[in-house]
Amino acid sequence: MTMVVDRSDEDARRVIRESIDETVIVEAAAGTGKTTELVNRILAVIREGRAEVREIVAVTFTEKAAGELKLRLRQGLEVERRKAHDSAVIHRLEQAVAKLEEAHVSTIHGFCADLLRERPVEARVDPLFKVLTEGQAERLFGEAFADWFQSQLENPPEGVRRSLRRPSRAFRAGDADEDGPVERLRAAAYRLAEWRDFRGEGHR
Repeated sequence: MTMVVDRSDEDARRVIRESIDETVIVEAAAGTGKTTELVNRILAVIREGRAEVREIVAVTFTEKAAGELKLRLRQGLEVERRKAHDSAVIHRLEQAVAKLEEAHVSTIHGFCADLLRERPVEARVDPLFKVLTEGQAERLFGEAFADWFQSQLENPPEGVRRSLRRPSRAFRAGDADEDGPVERLRAAAYRLAEWRDFRGEGHR
């Protein structure tokens, strides 16, 4: 059963914490406590024996957020362990603390990379592949684009010619031209690279 929560704040938080046998979709703005309630829900799942920590998957968008989530989960487990009186609950919490590193708490990219490394043959990827950071990816793309662009200047195709003929939008001499012809071409190439898995005439 899937529950879409549209209730008062406290009622919604109670549902997130306590309705652990149901799938709950939560939509909330930044800074409203989603991570806190996610941690509370994970703690309840472990405390009630619905799953072991290694069976839990929690993904975020950034490494910083994933690190914070794992830290808060560890702190929460320690607090719950000190509060618990039932021996079975204490055992579950102690096991969760001991095996916390087996939990899949990471970025979306990190989680997908783990799946690919488990099934490299089926995925047709090198099992020794690495996931670049955003900065590394941008630098690598910049180098590849610069090499490609230089190779096109001697006899540029019509699409490159059209881009280079378009006027610049810089207002004064010396201003950084973020919408100059080369930057527009670079931005278009970067967007194209983001969709590189979709084969077609325009993706060569």
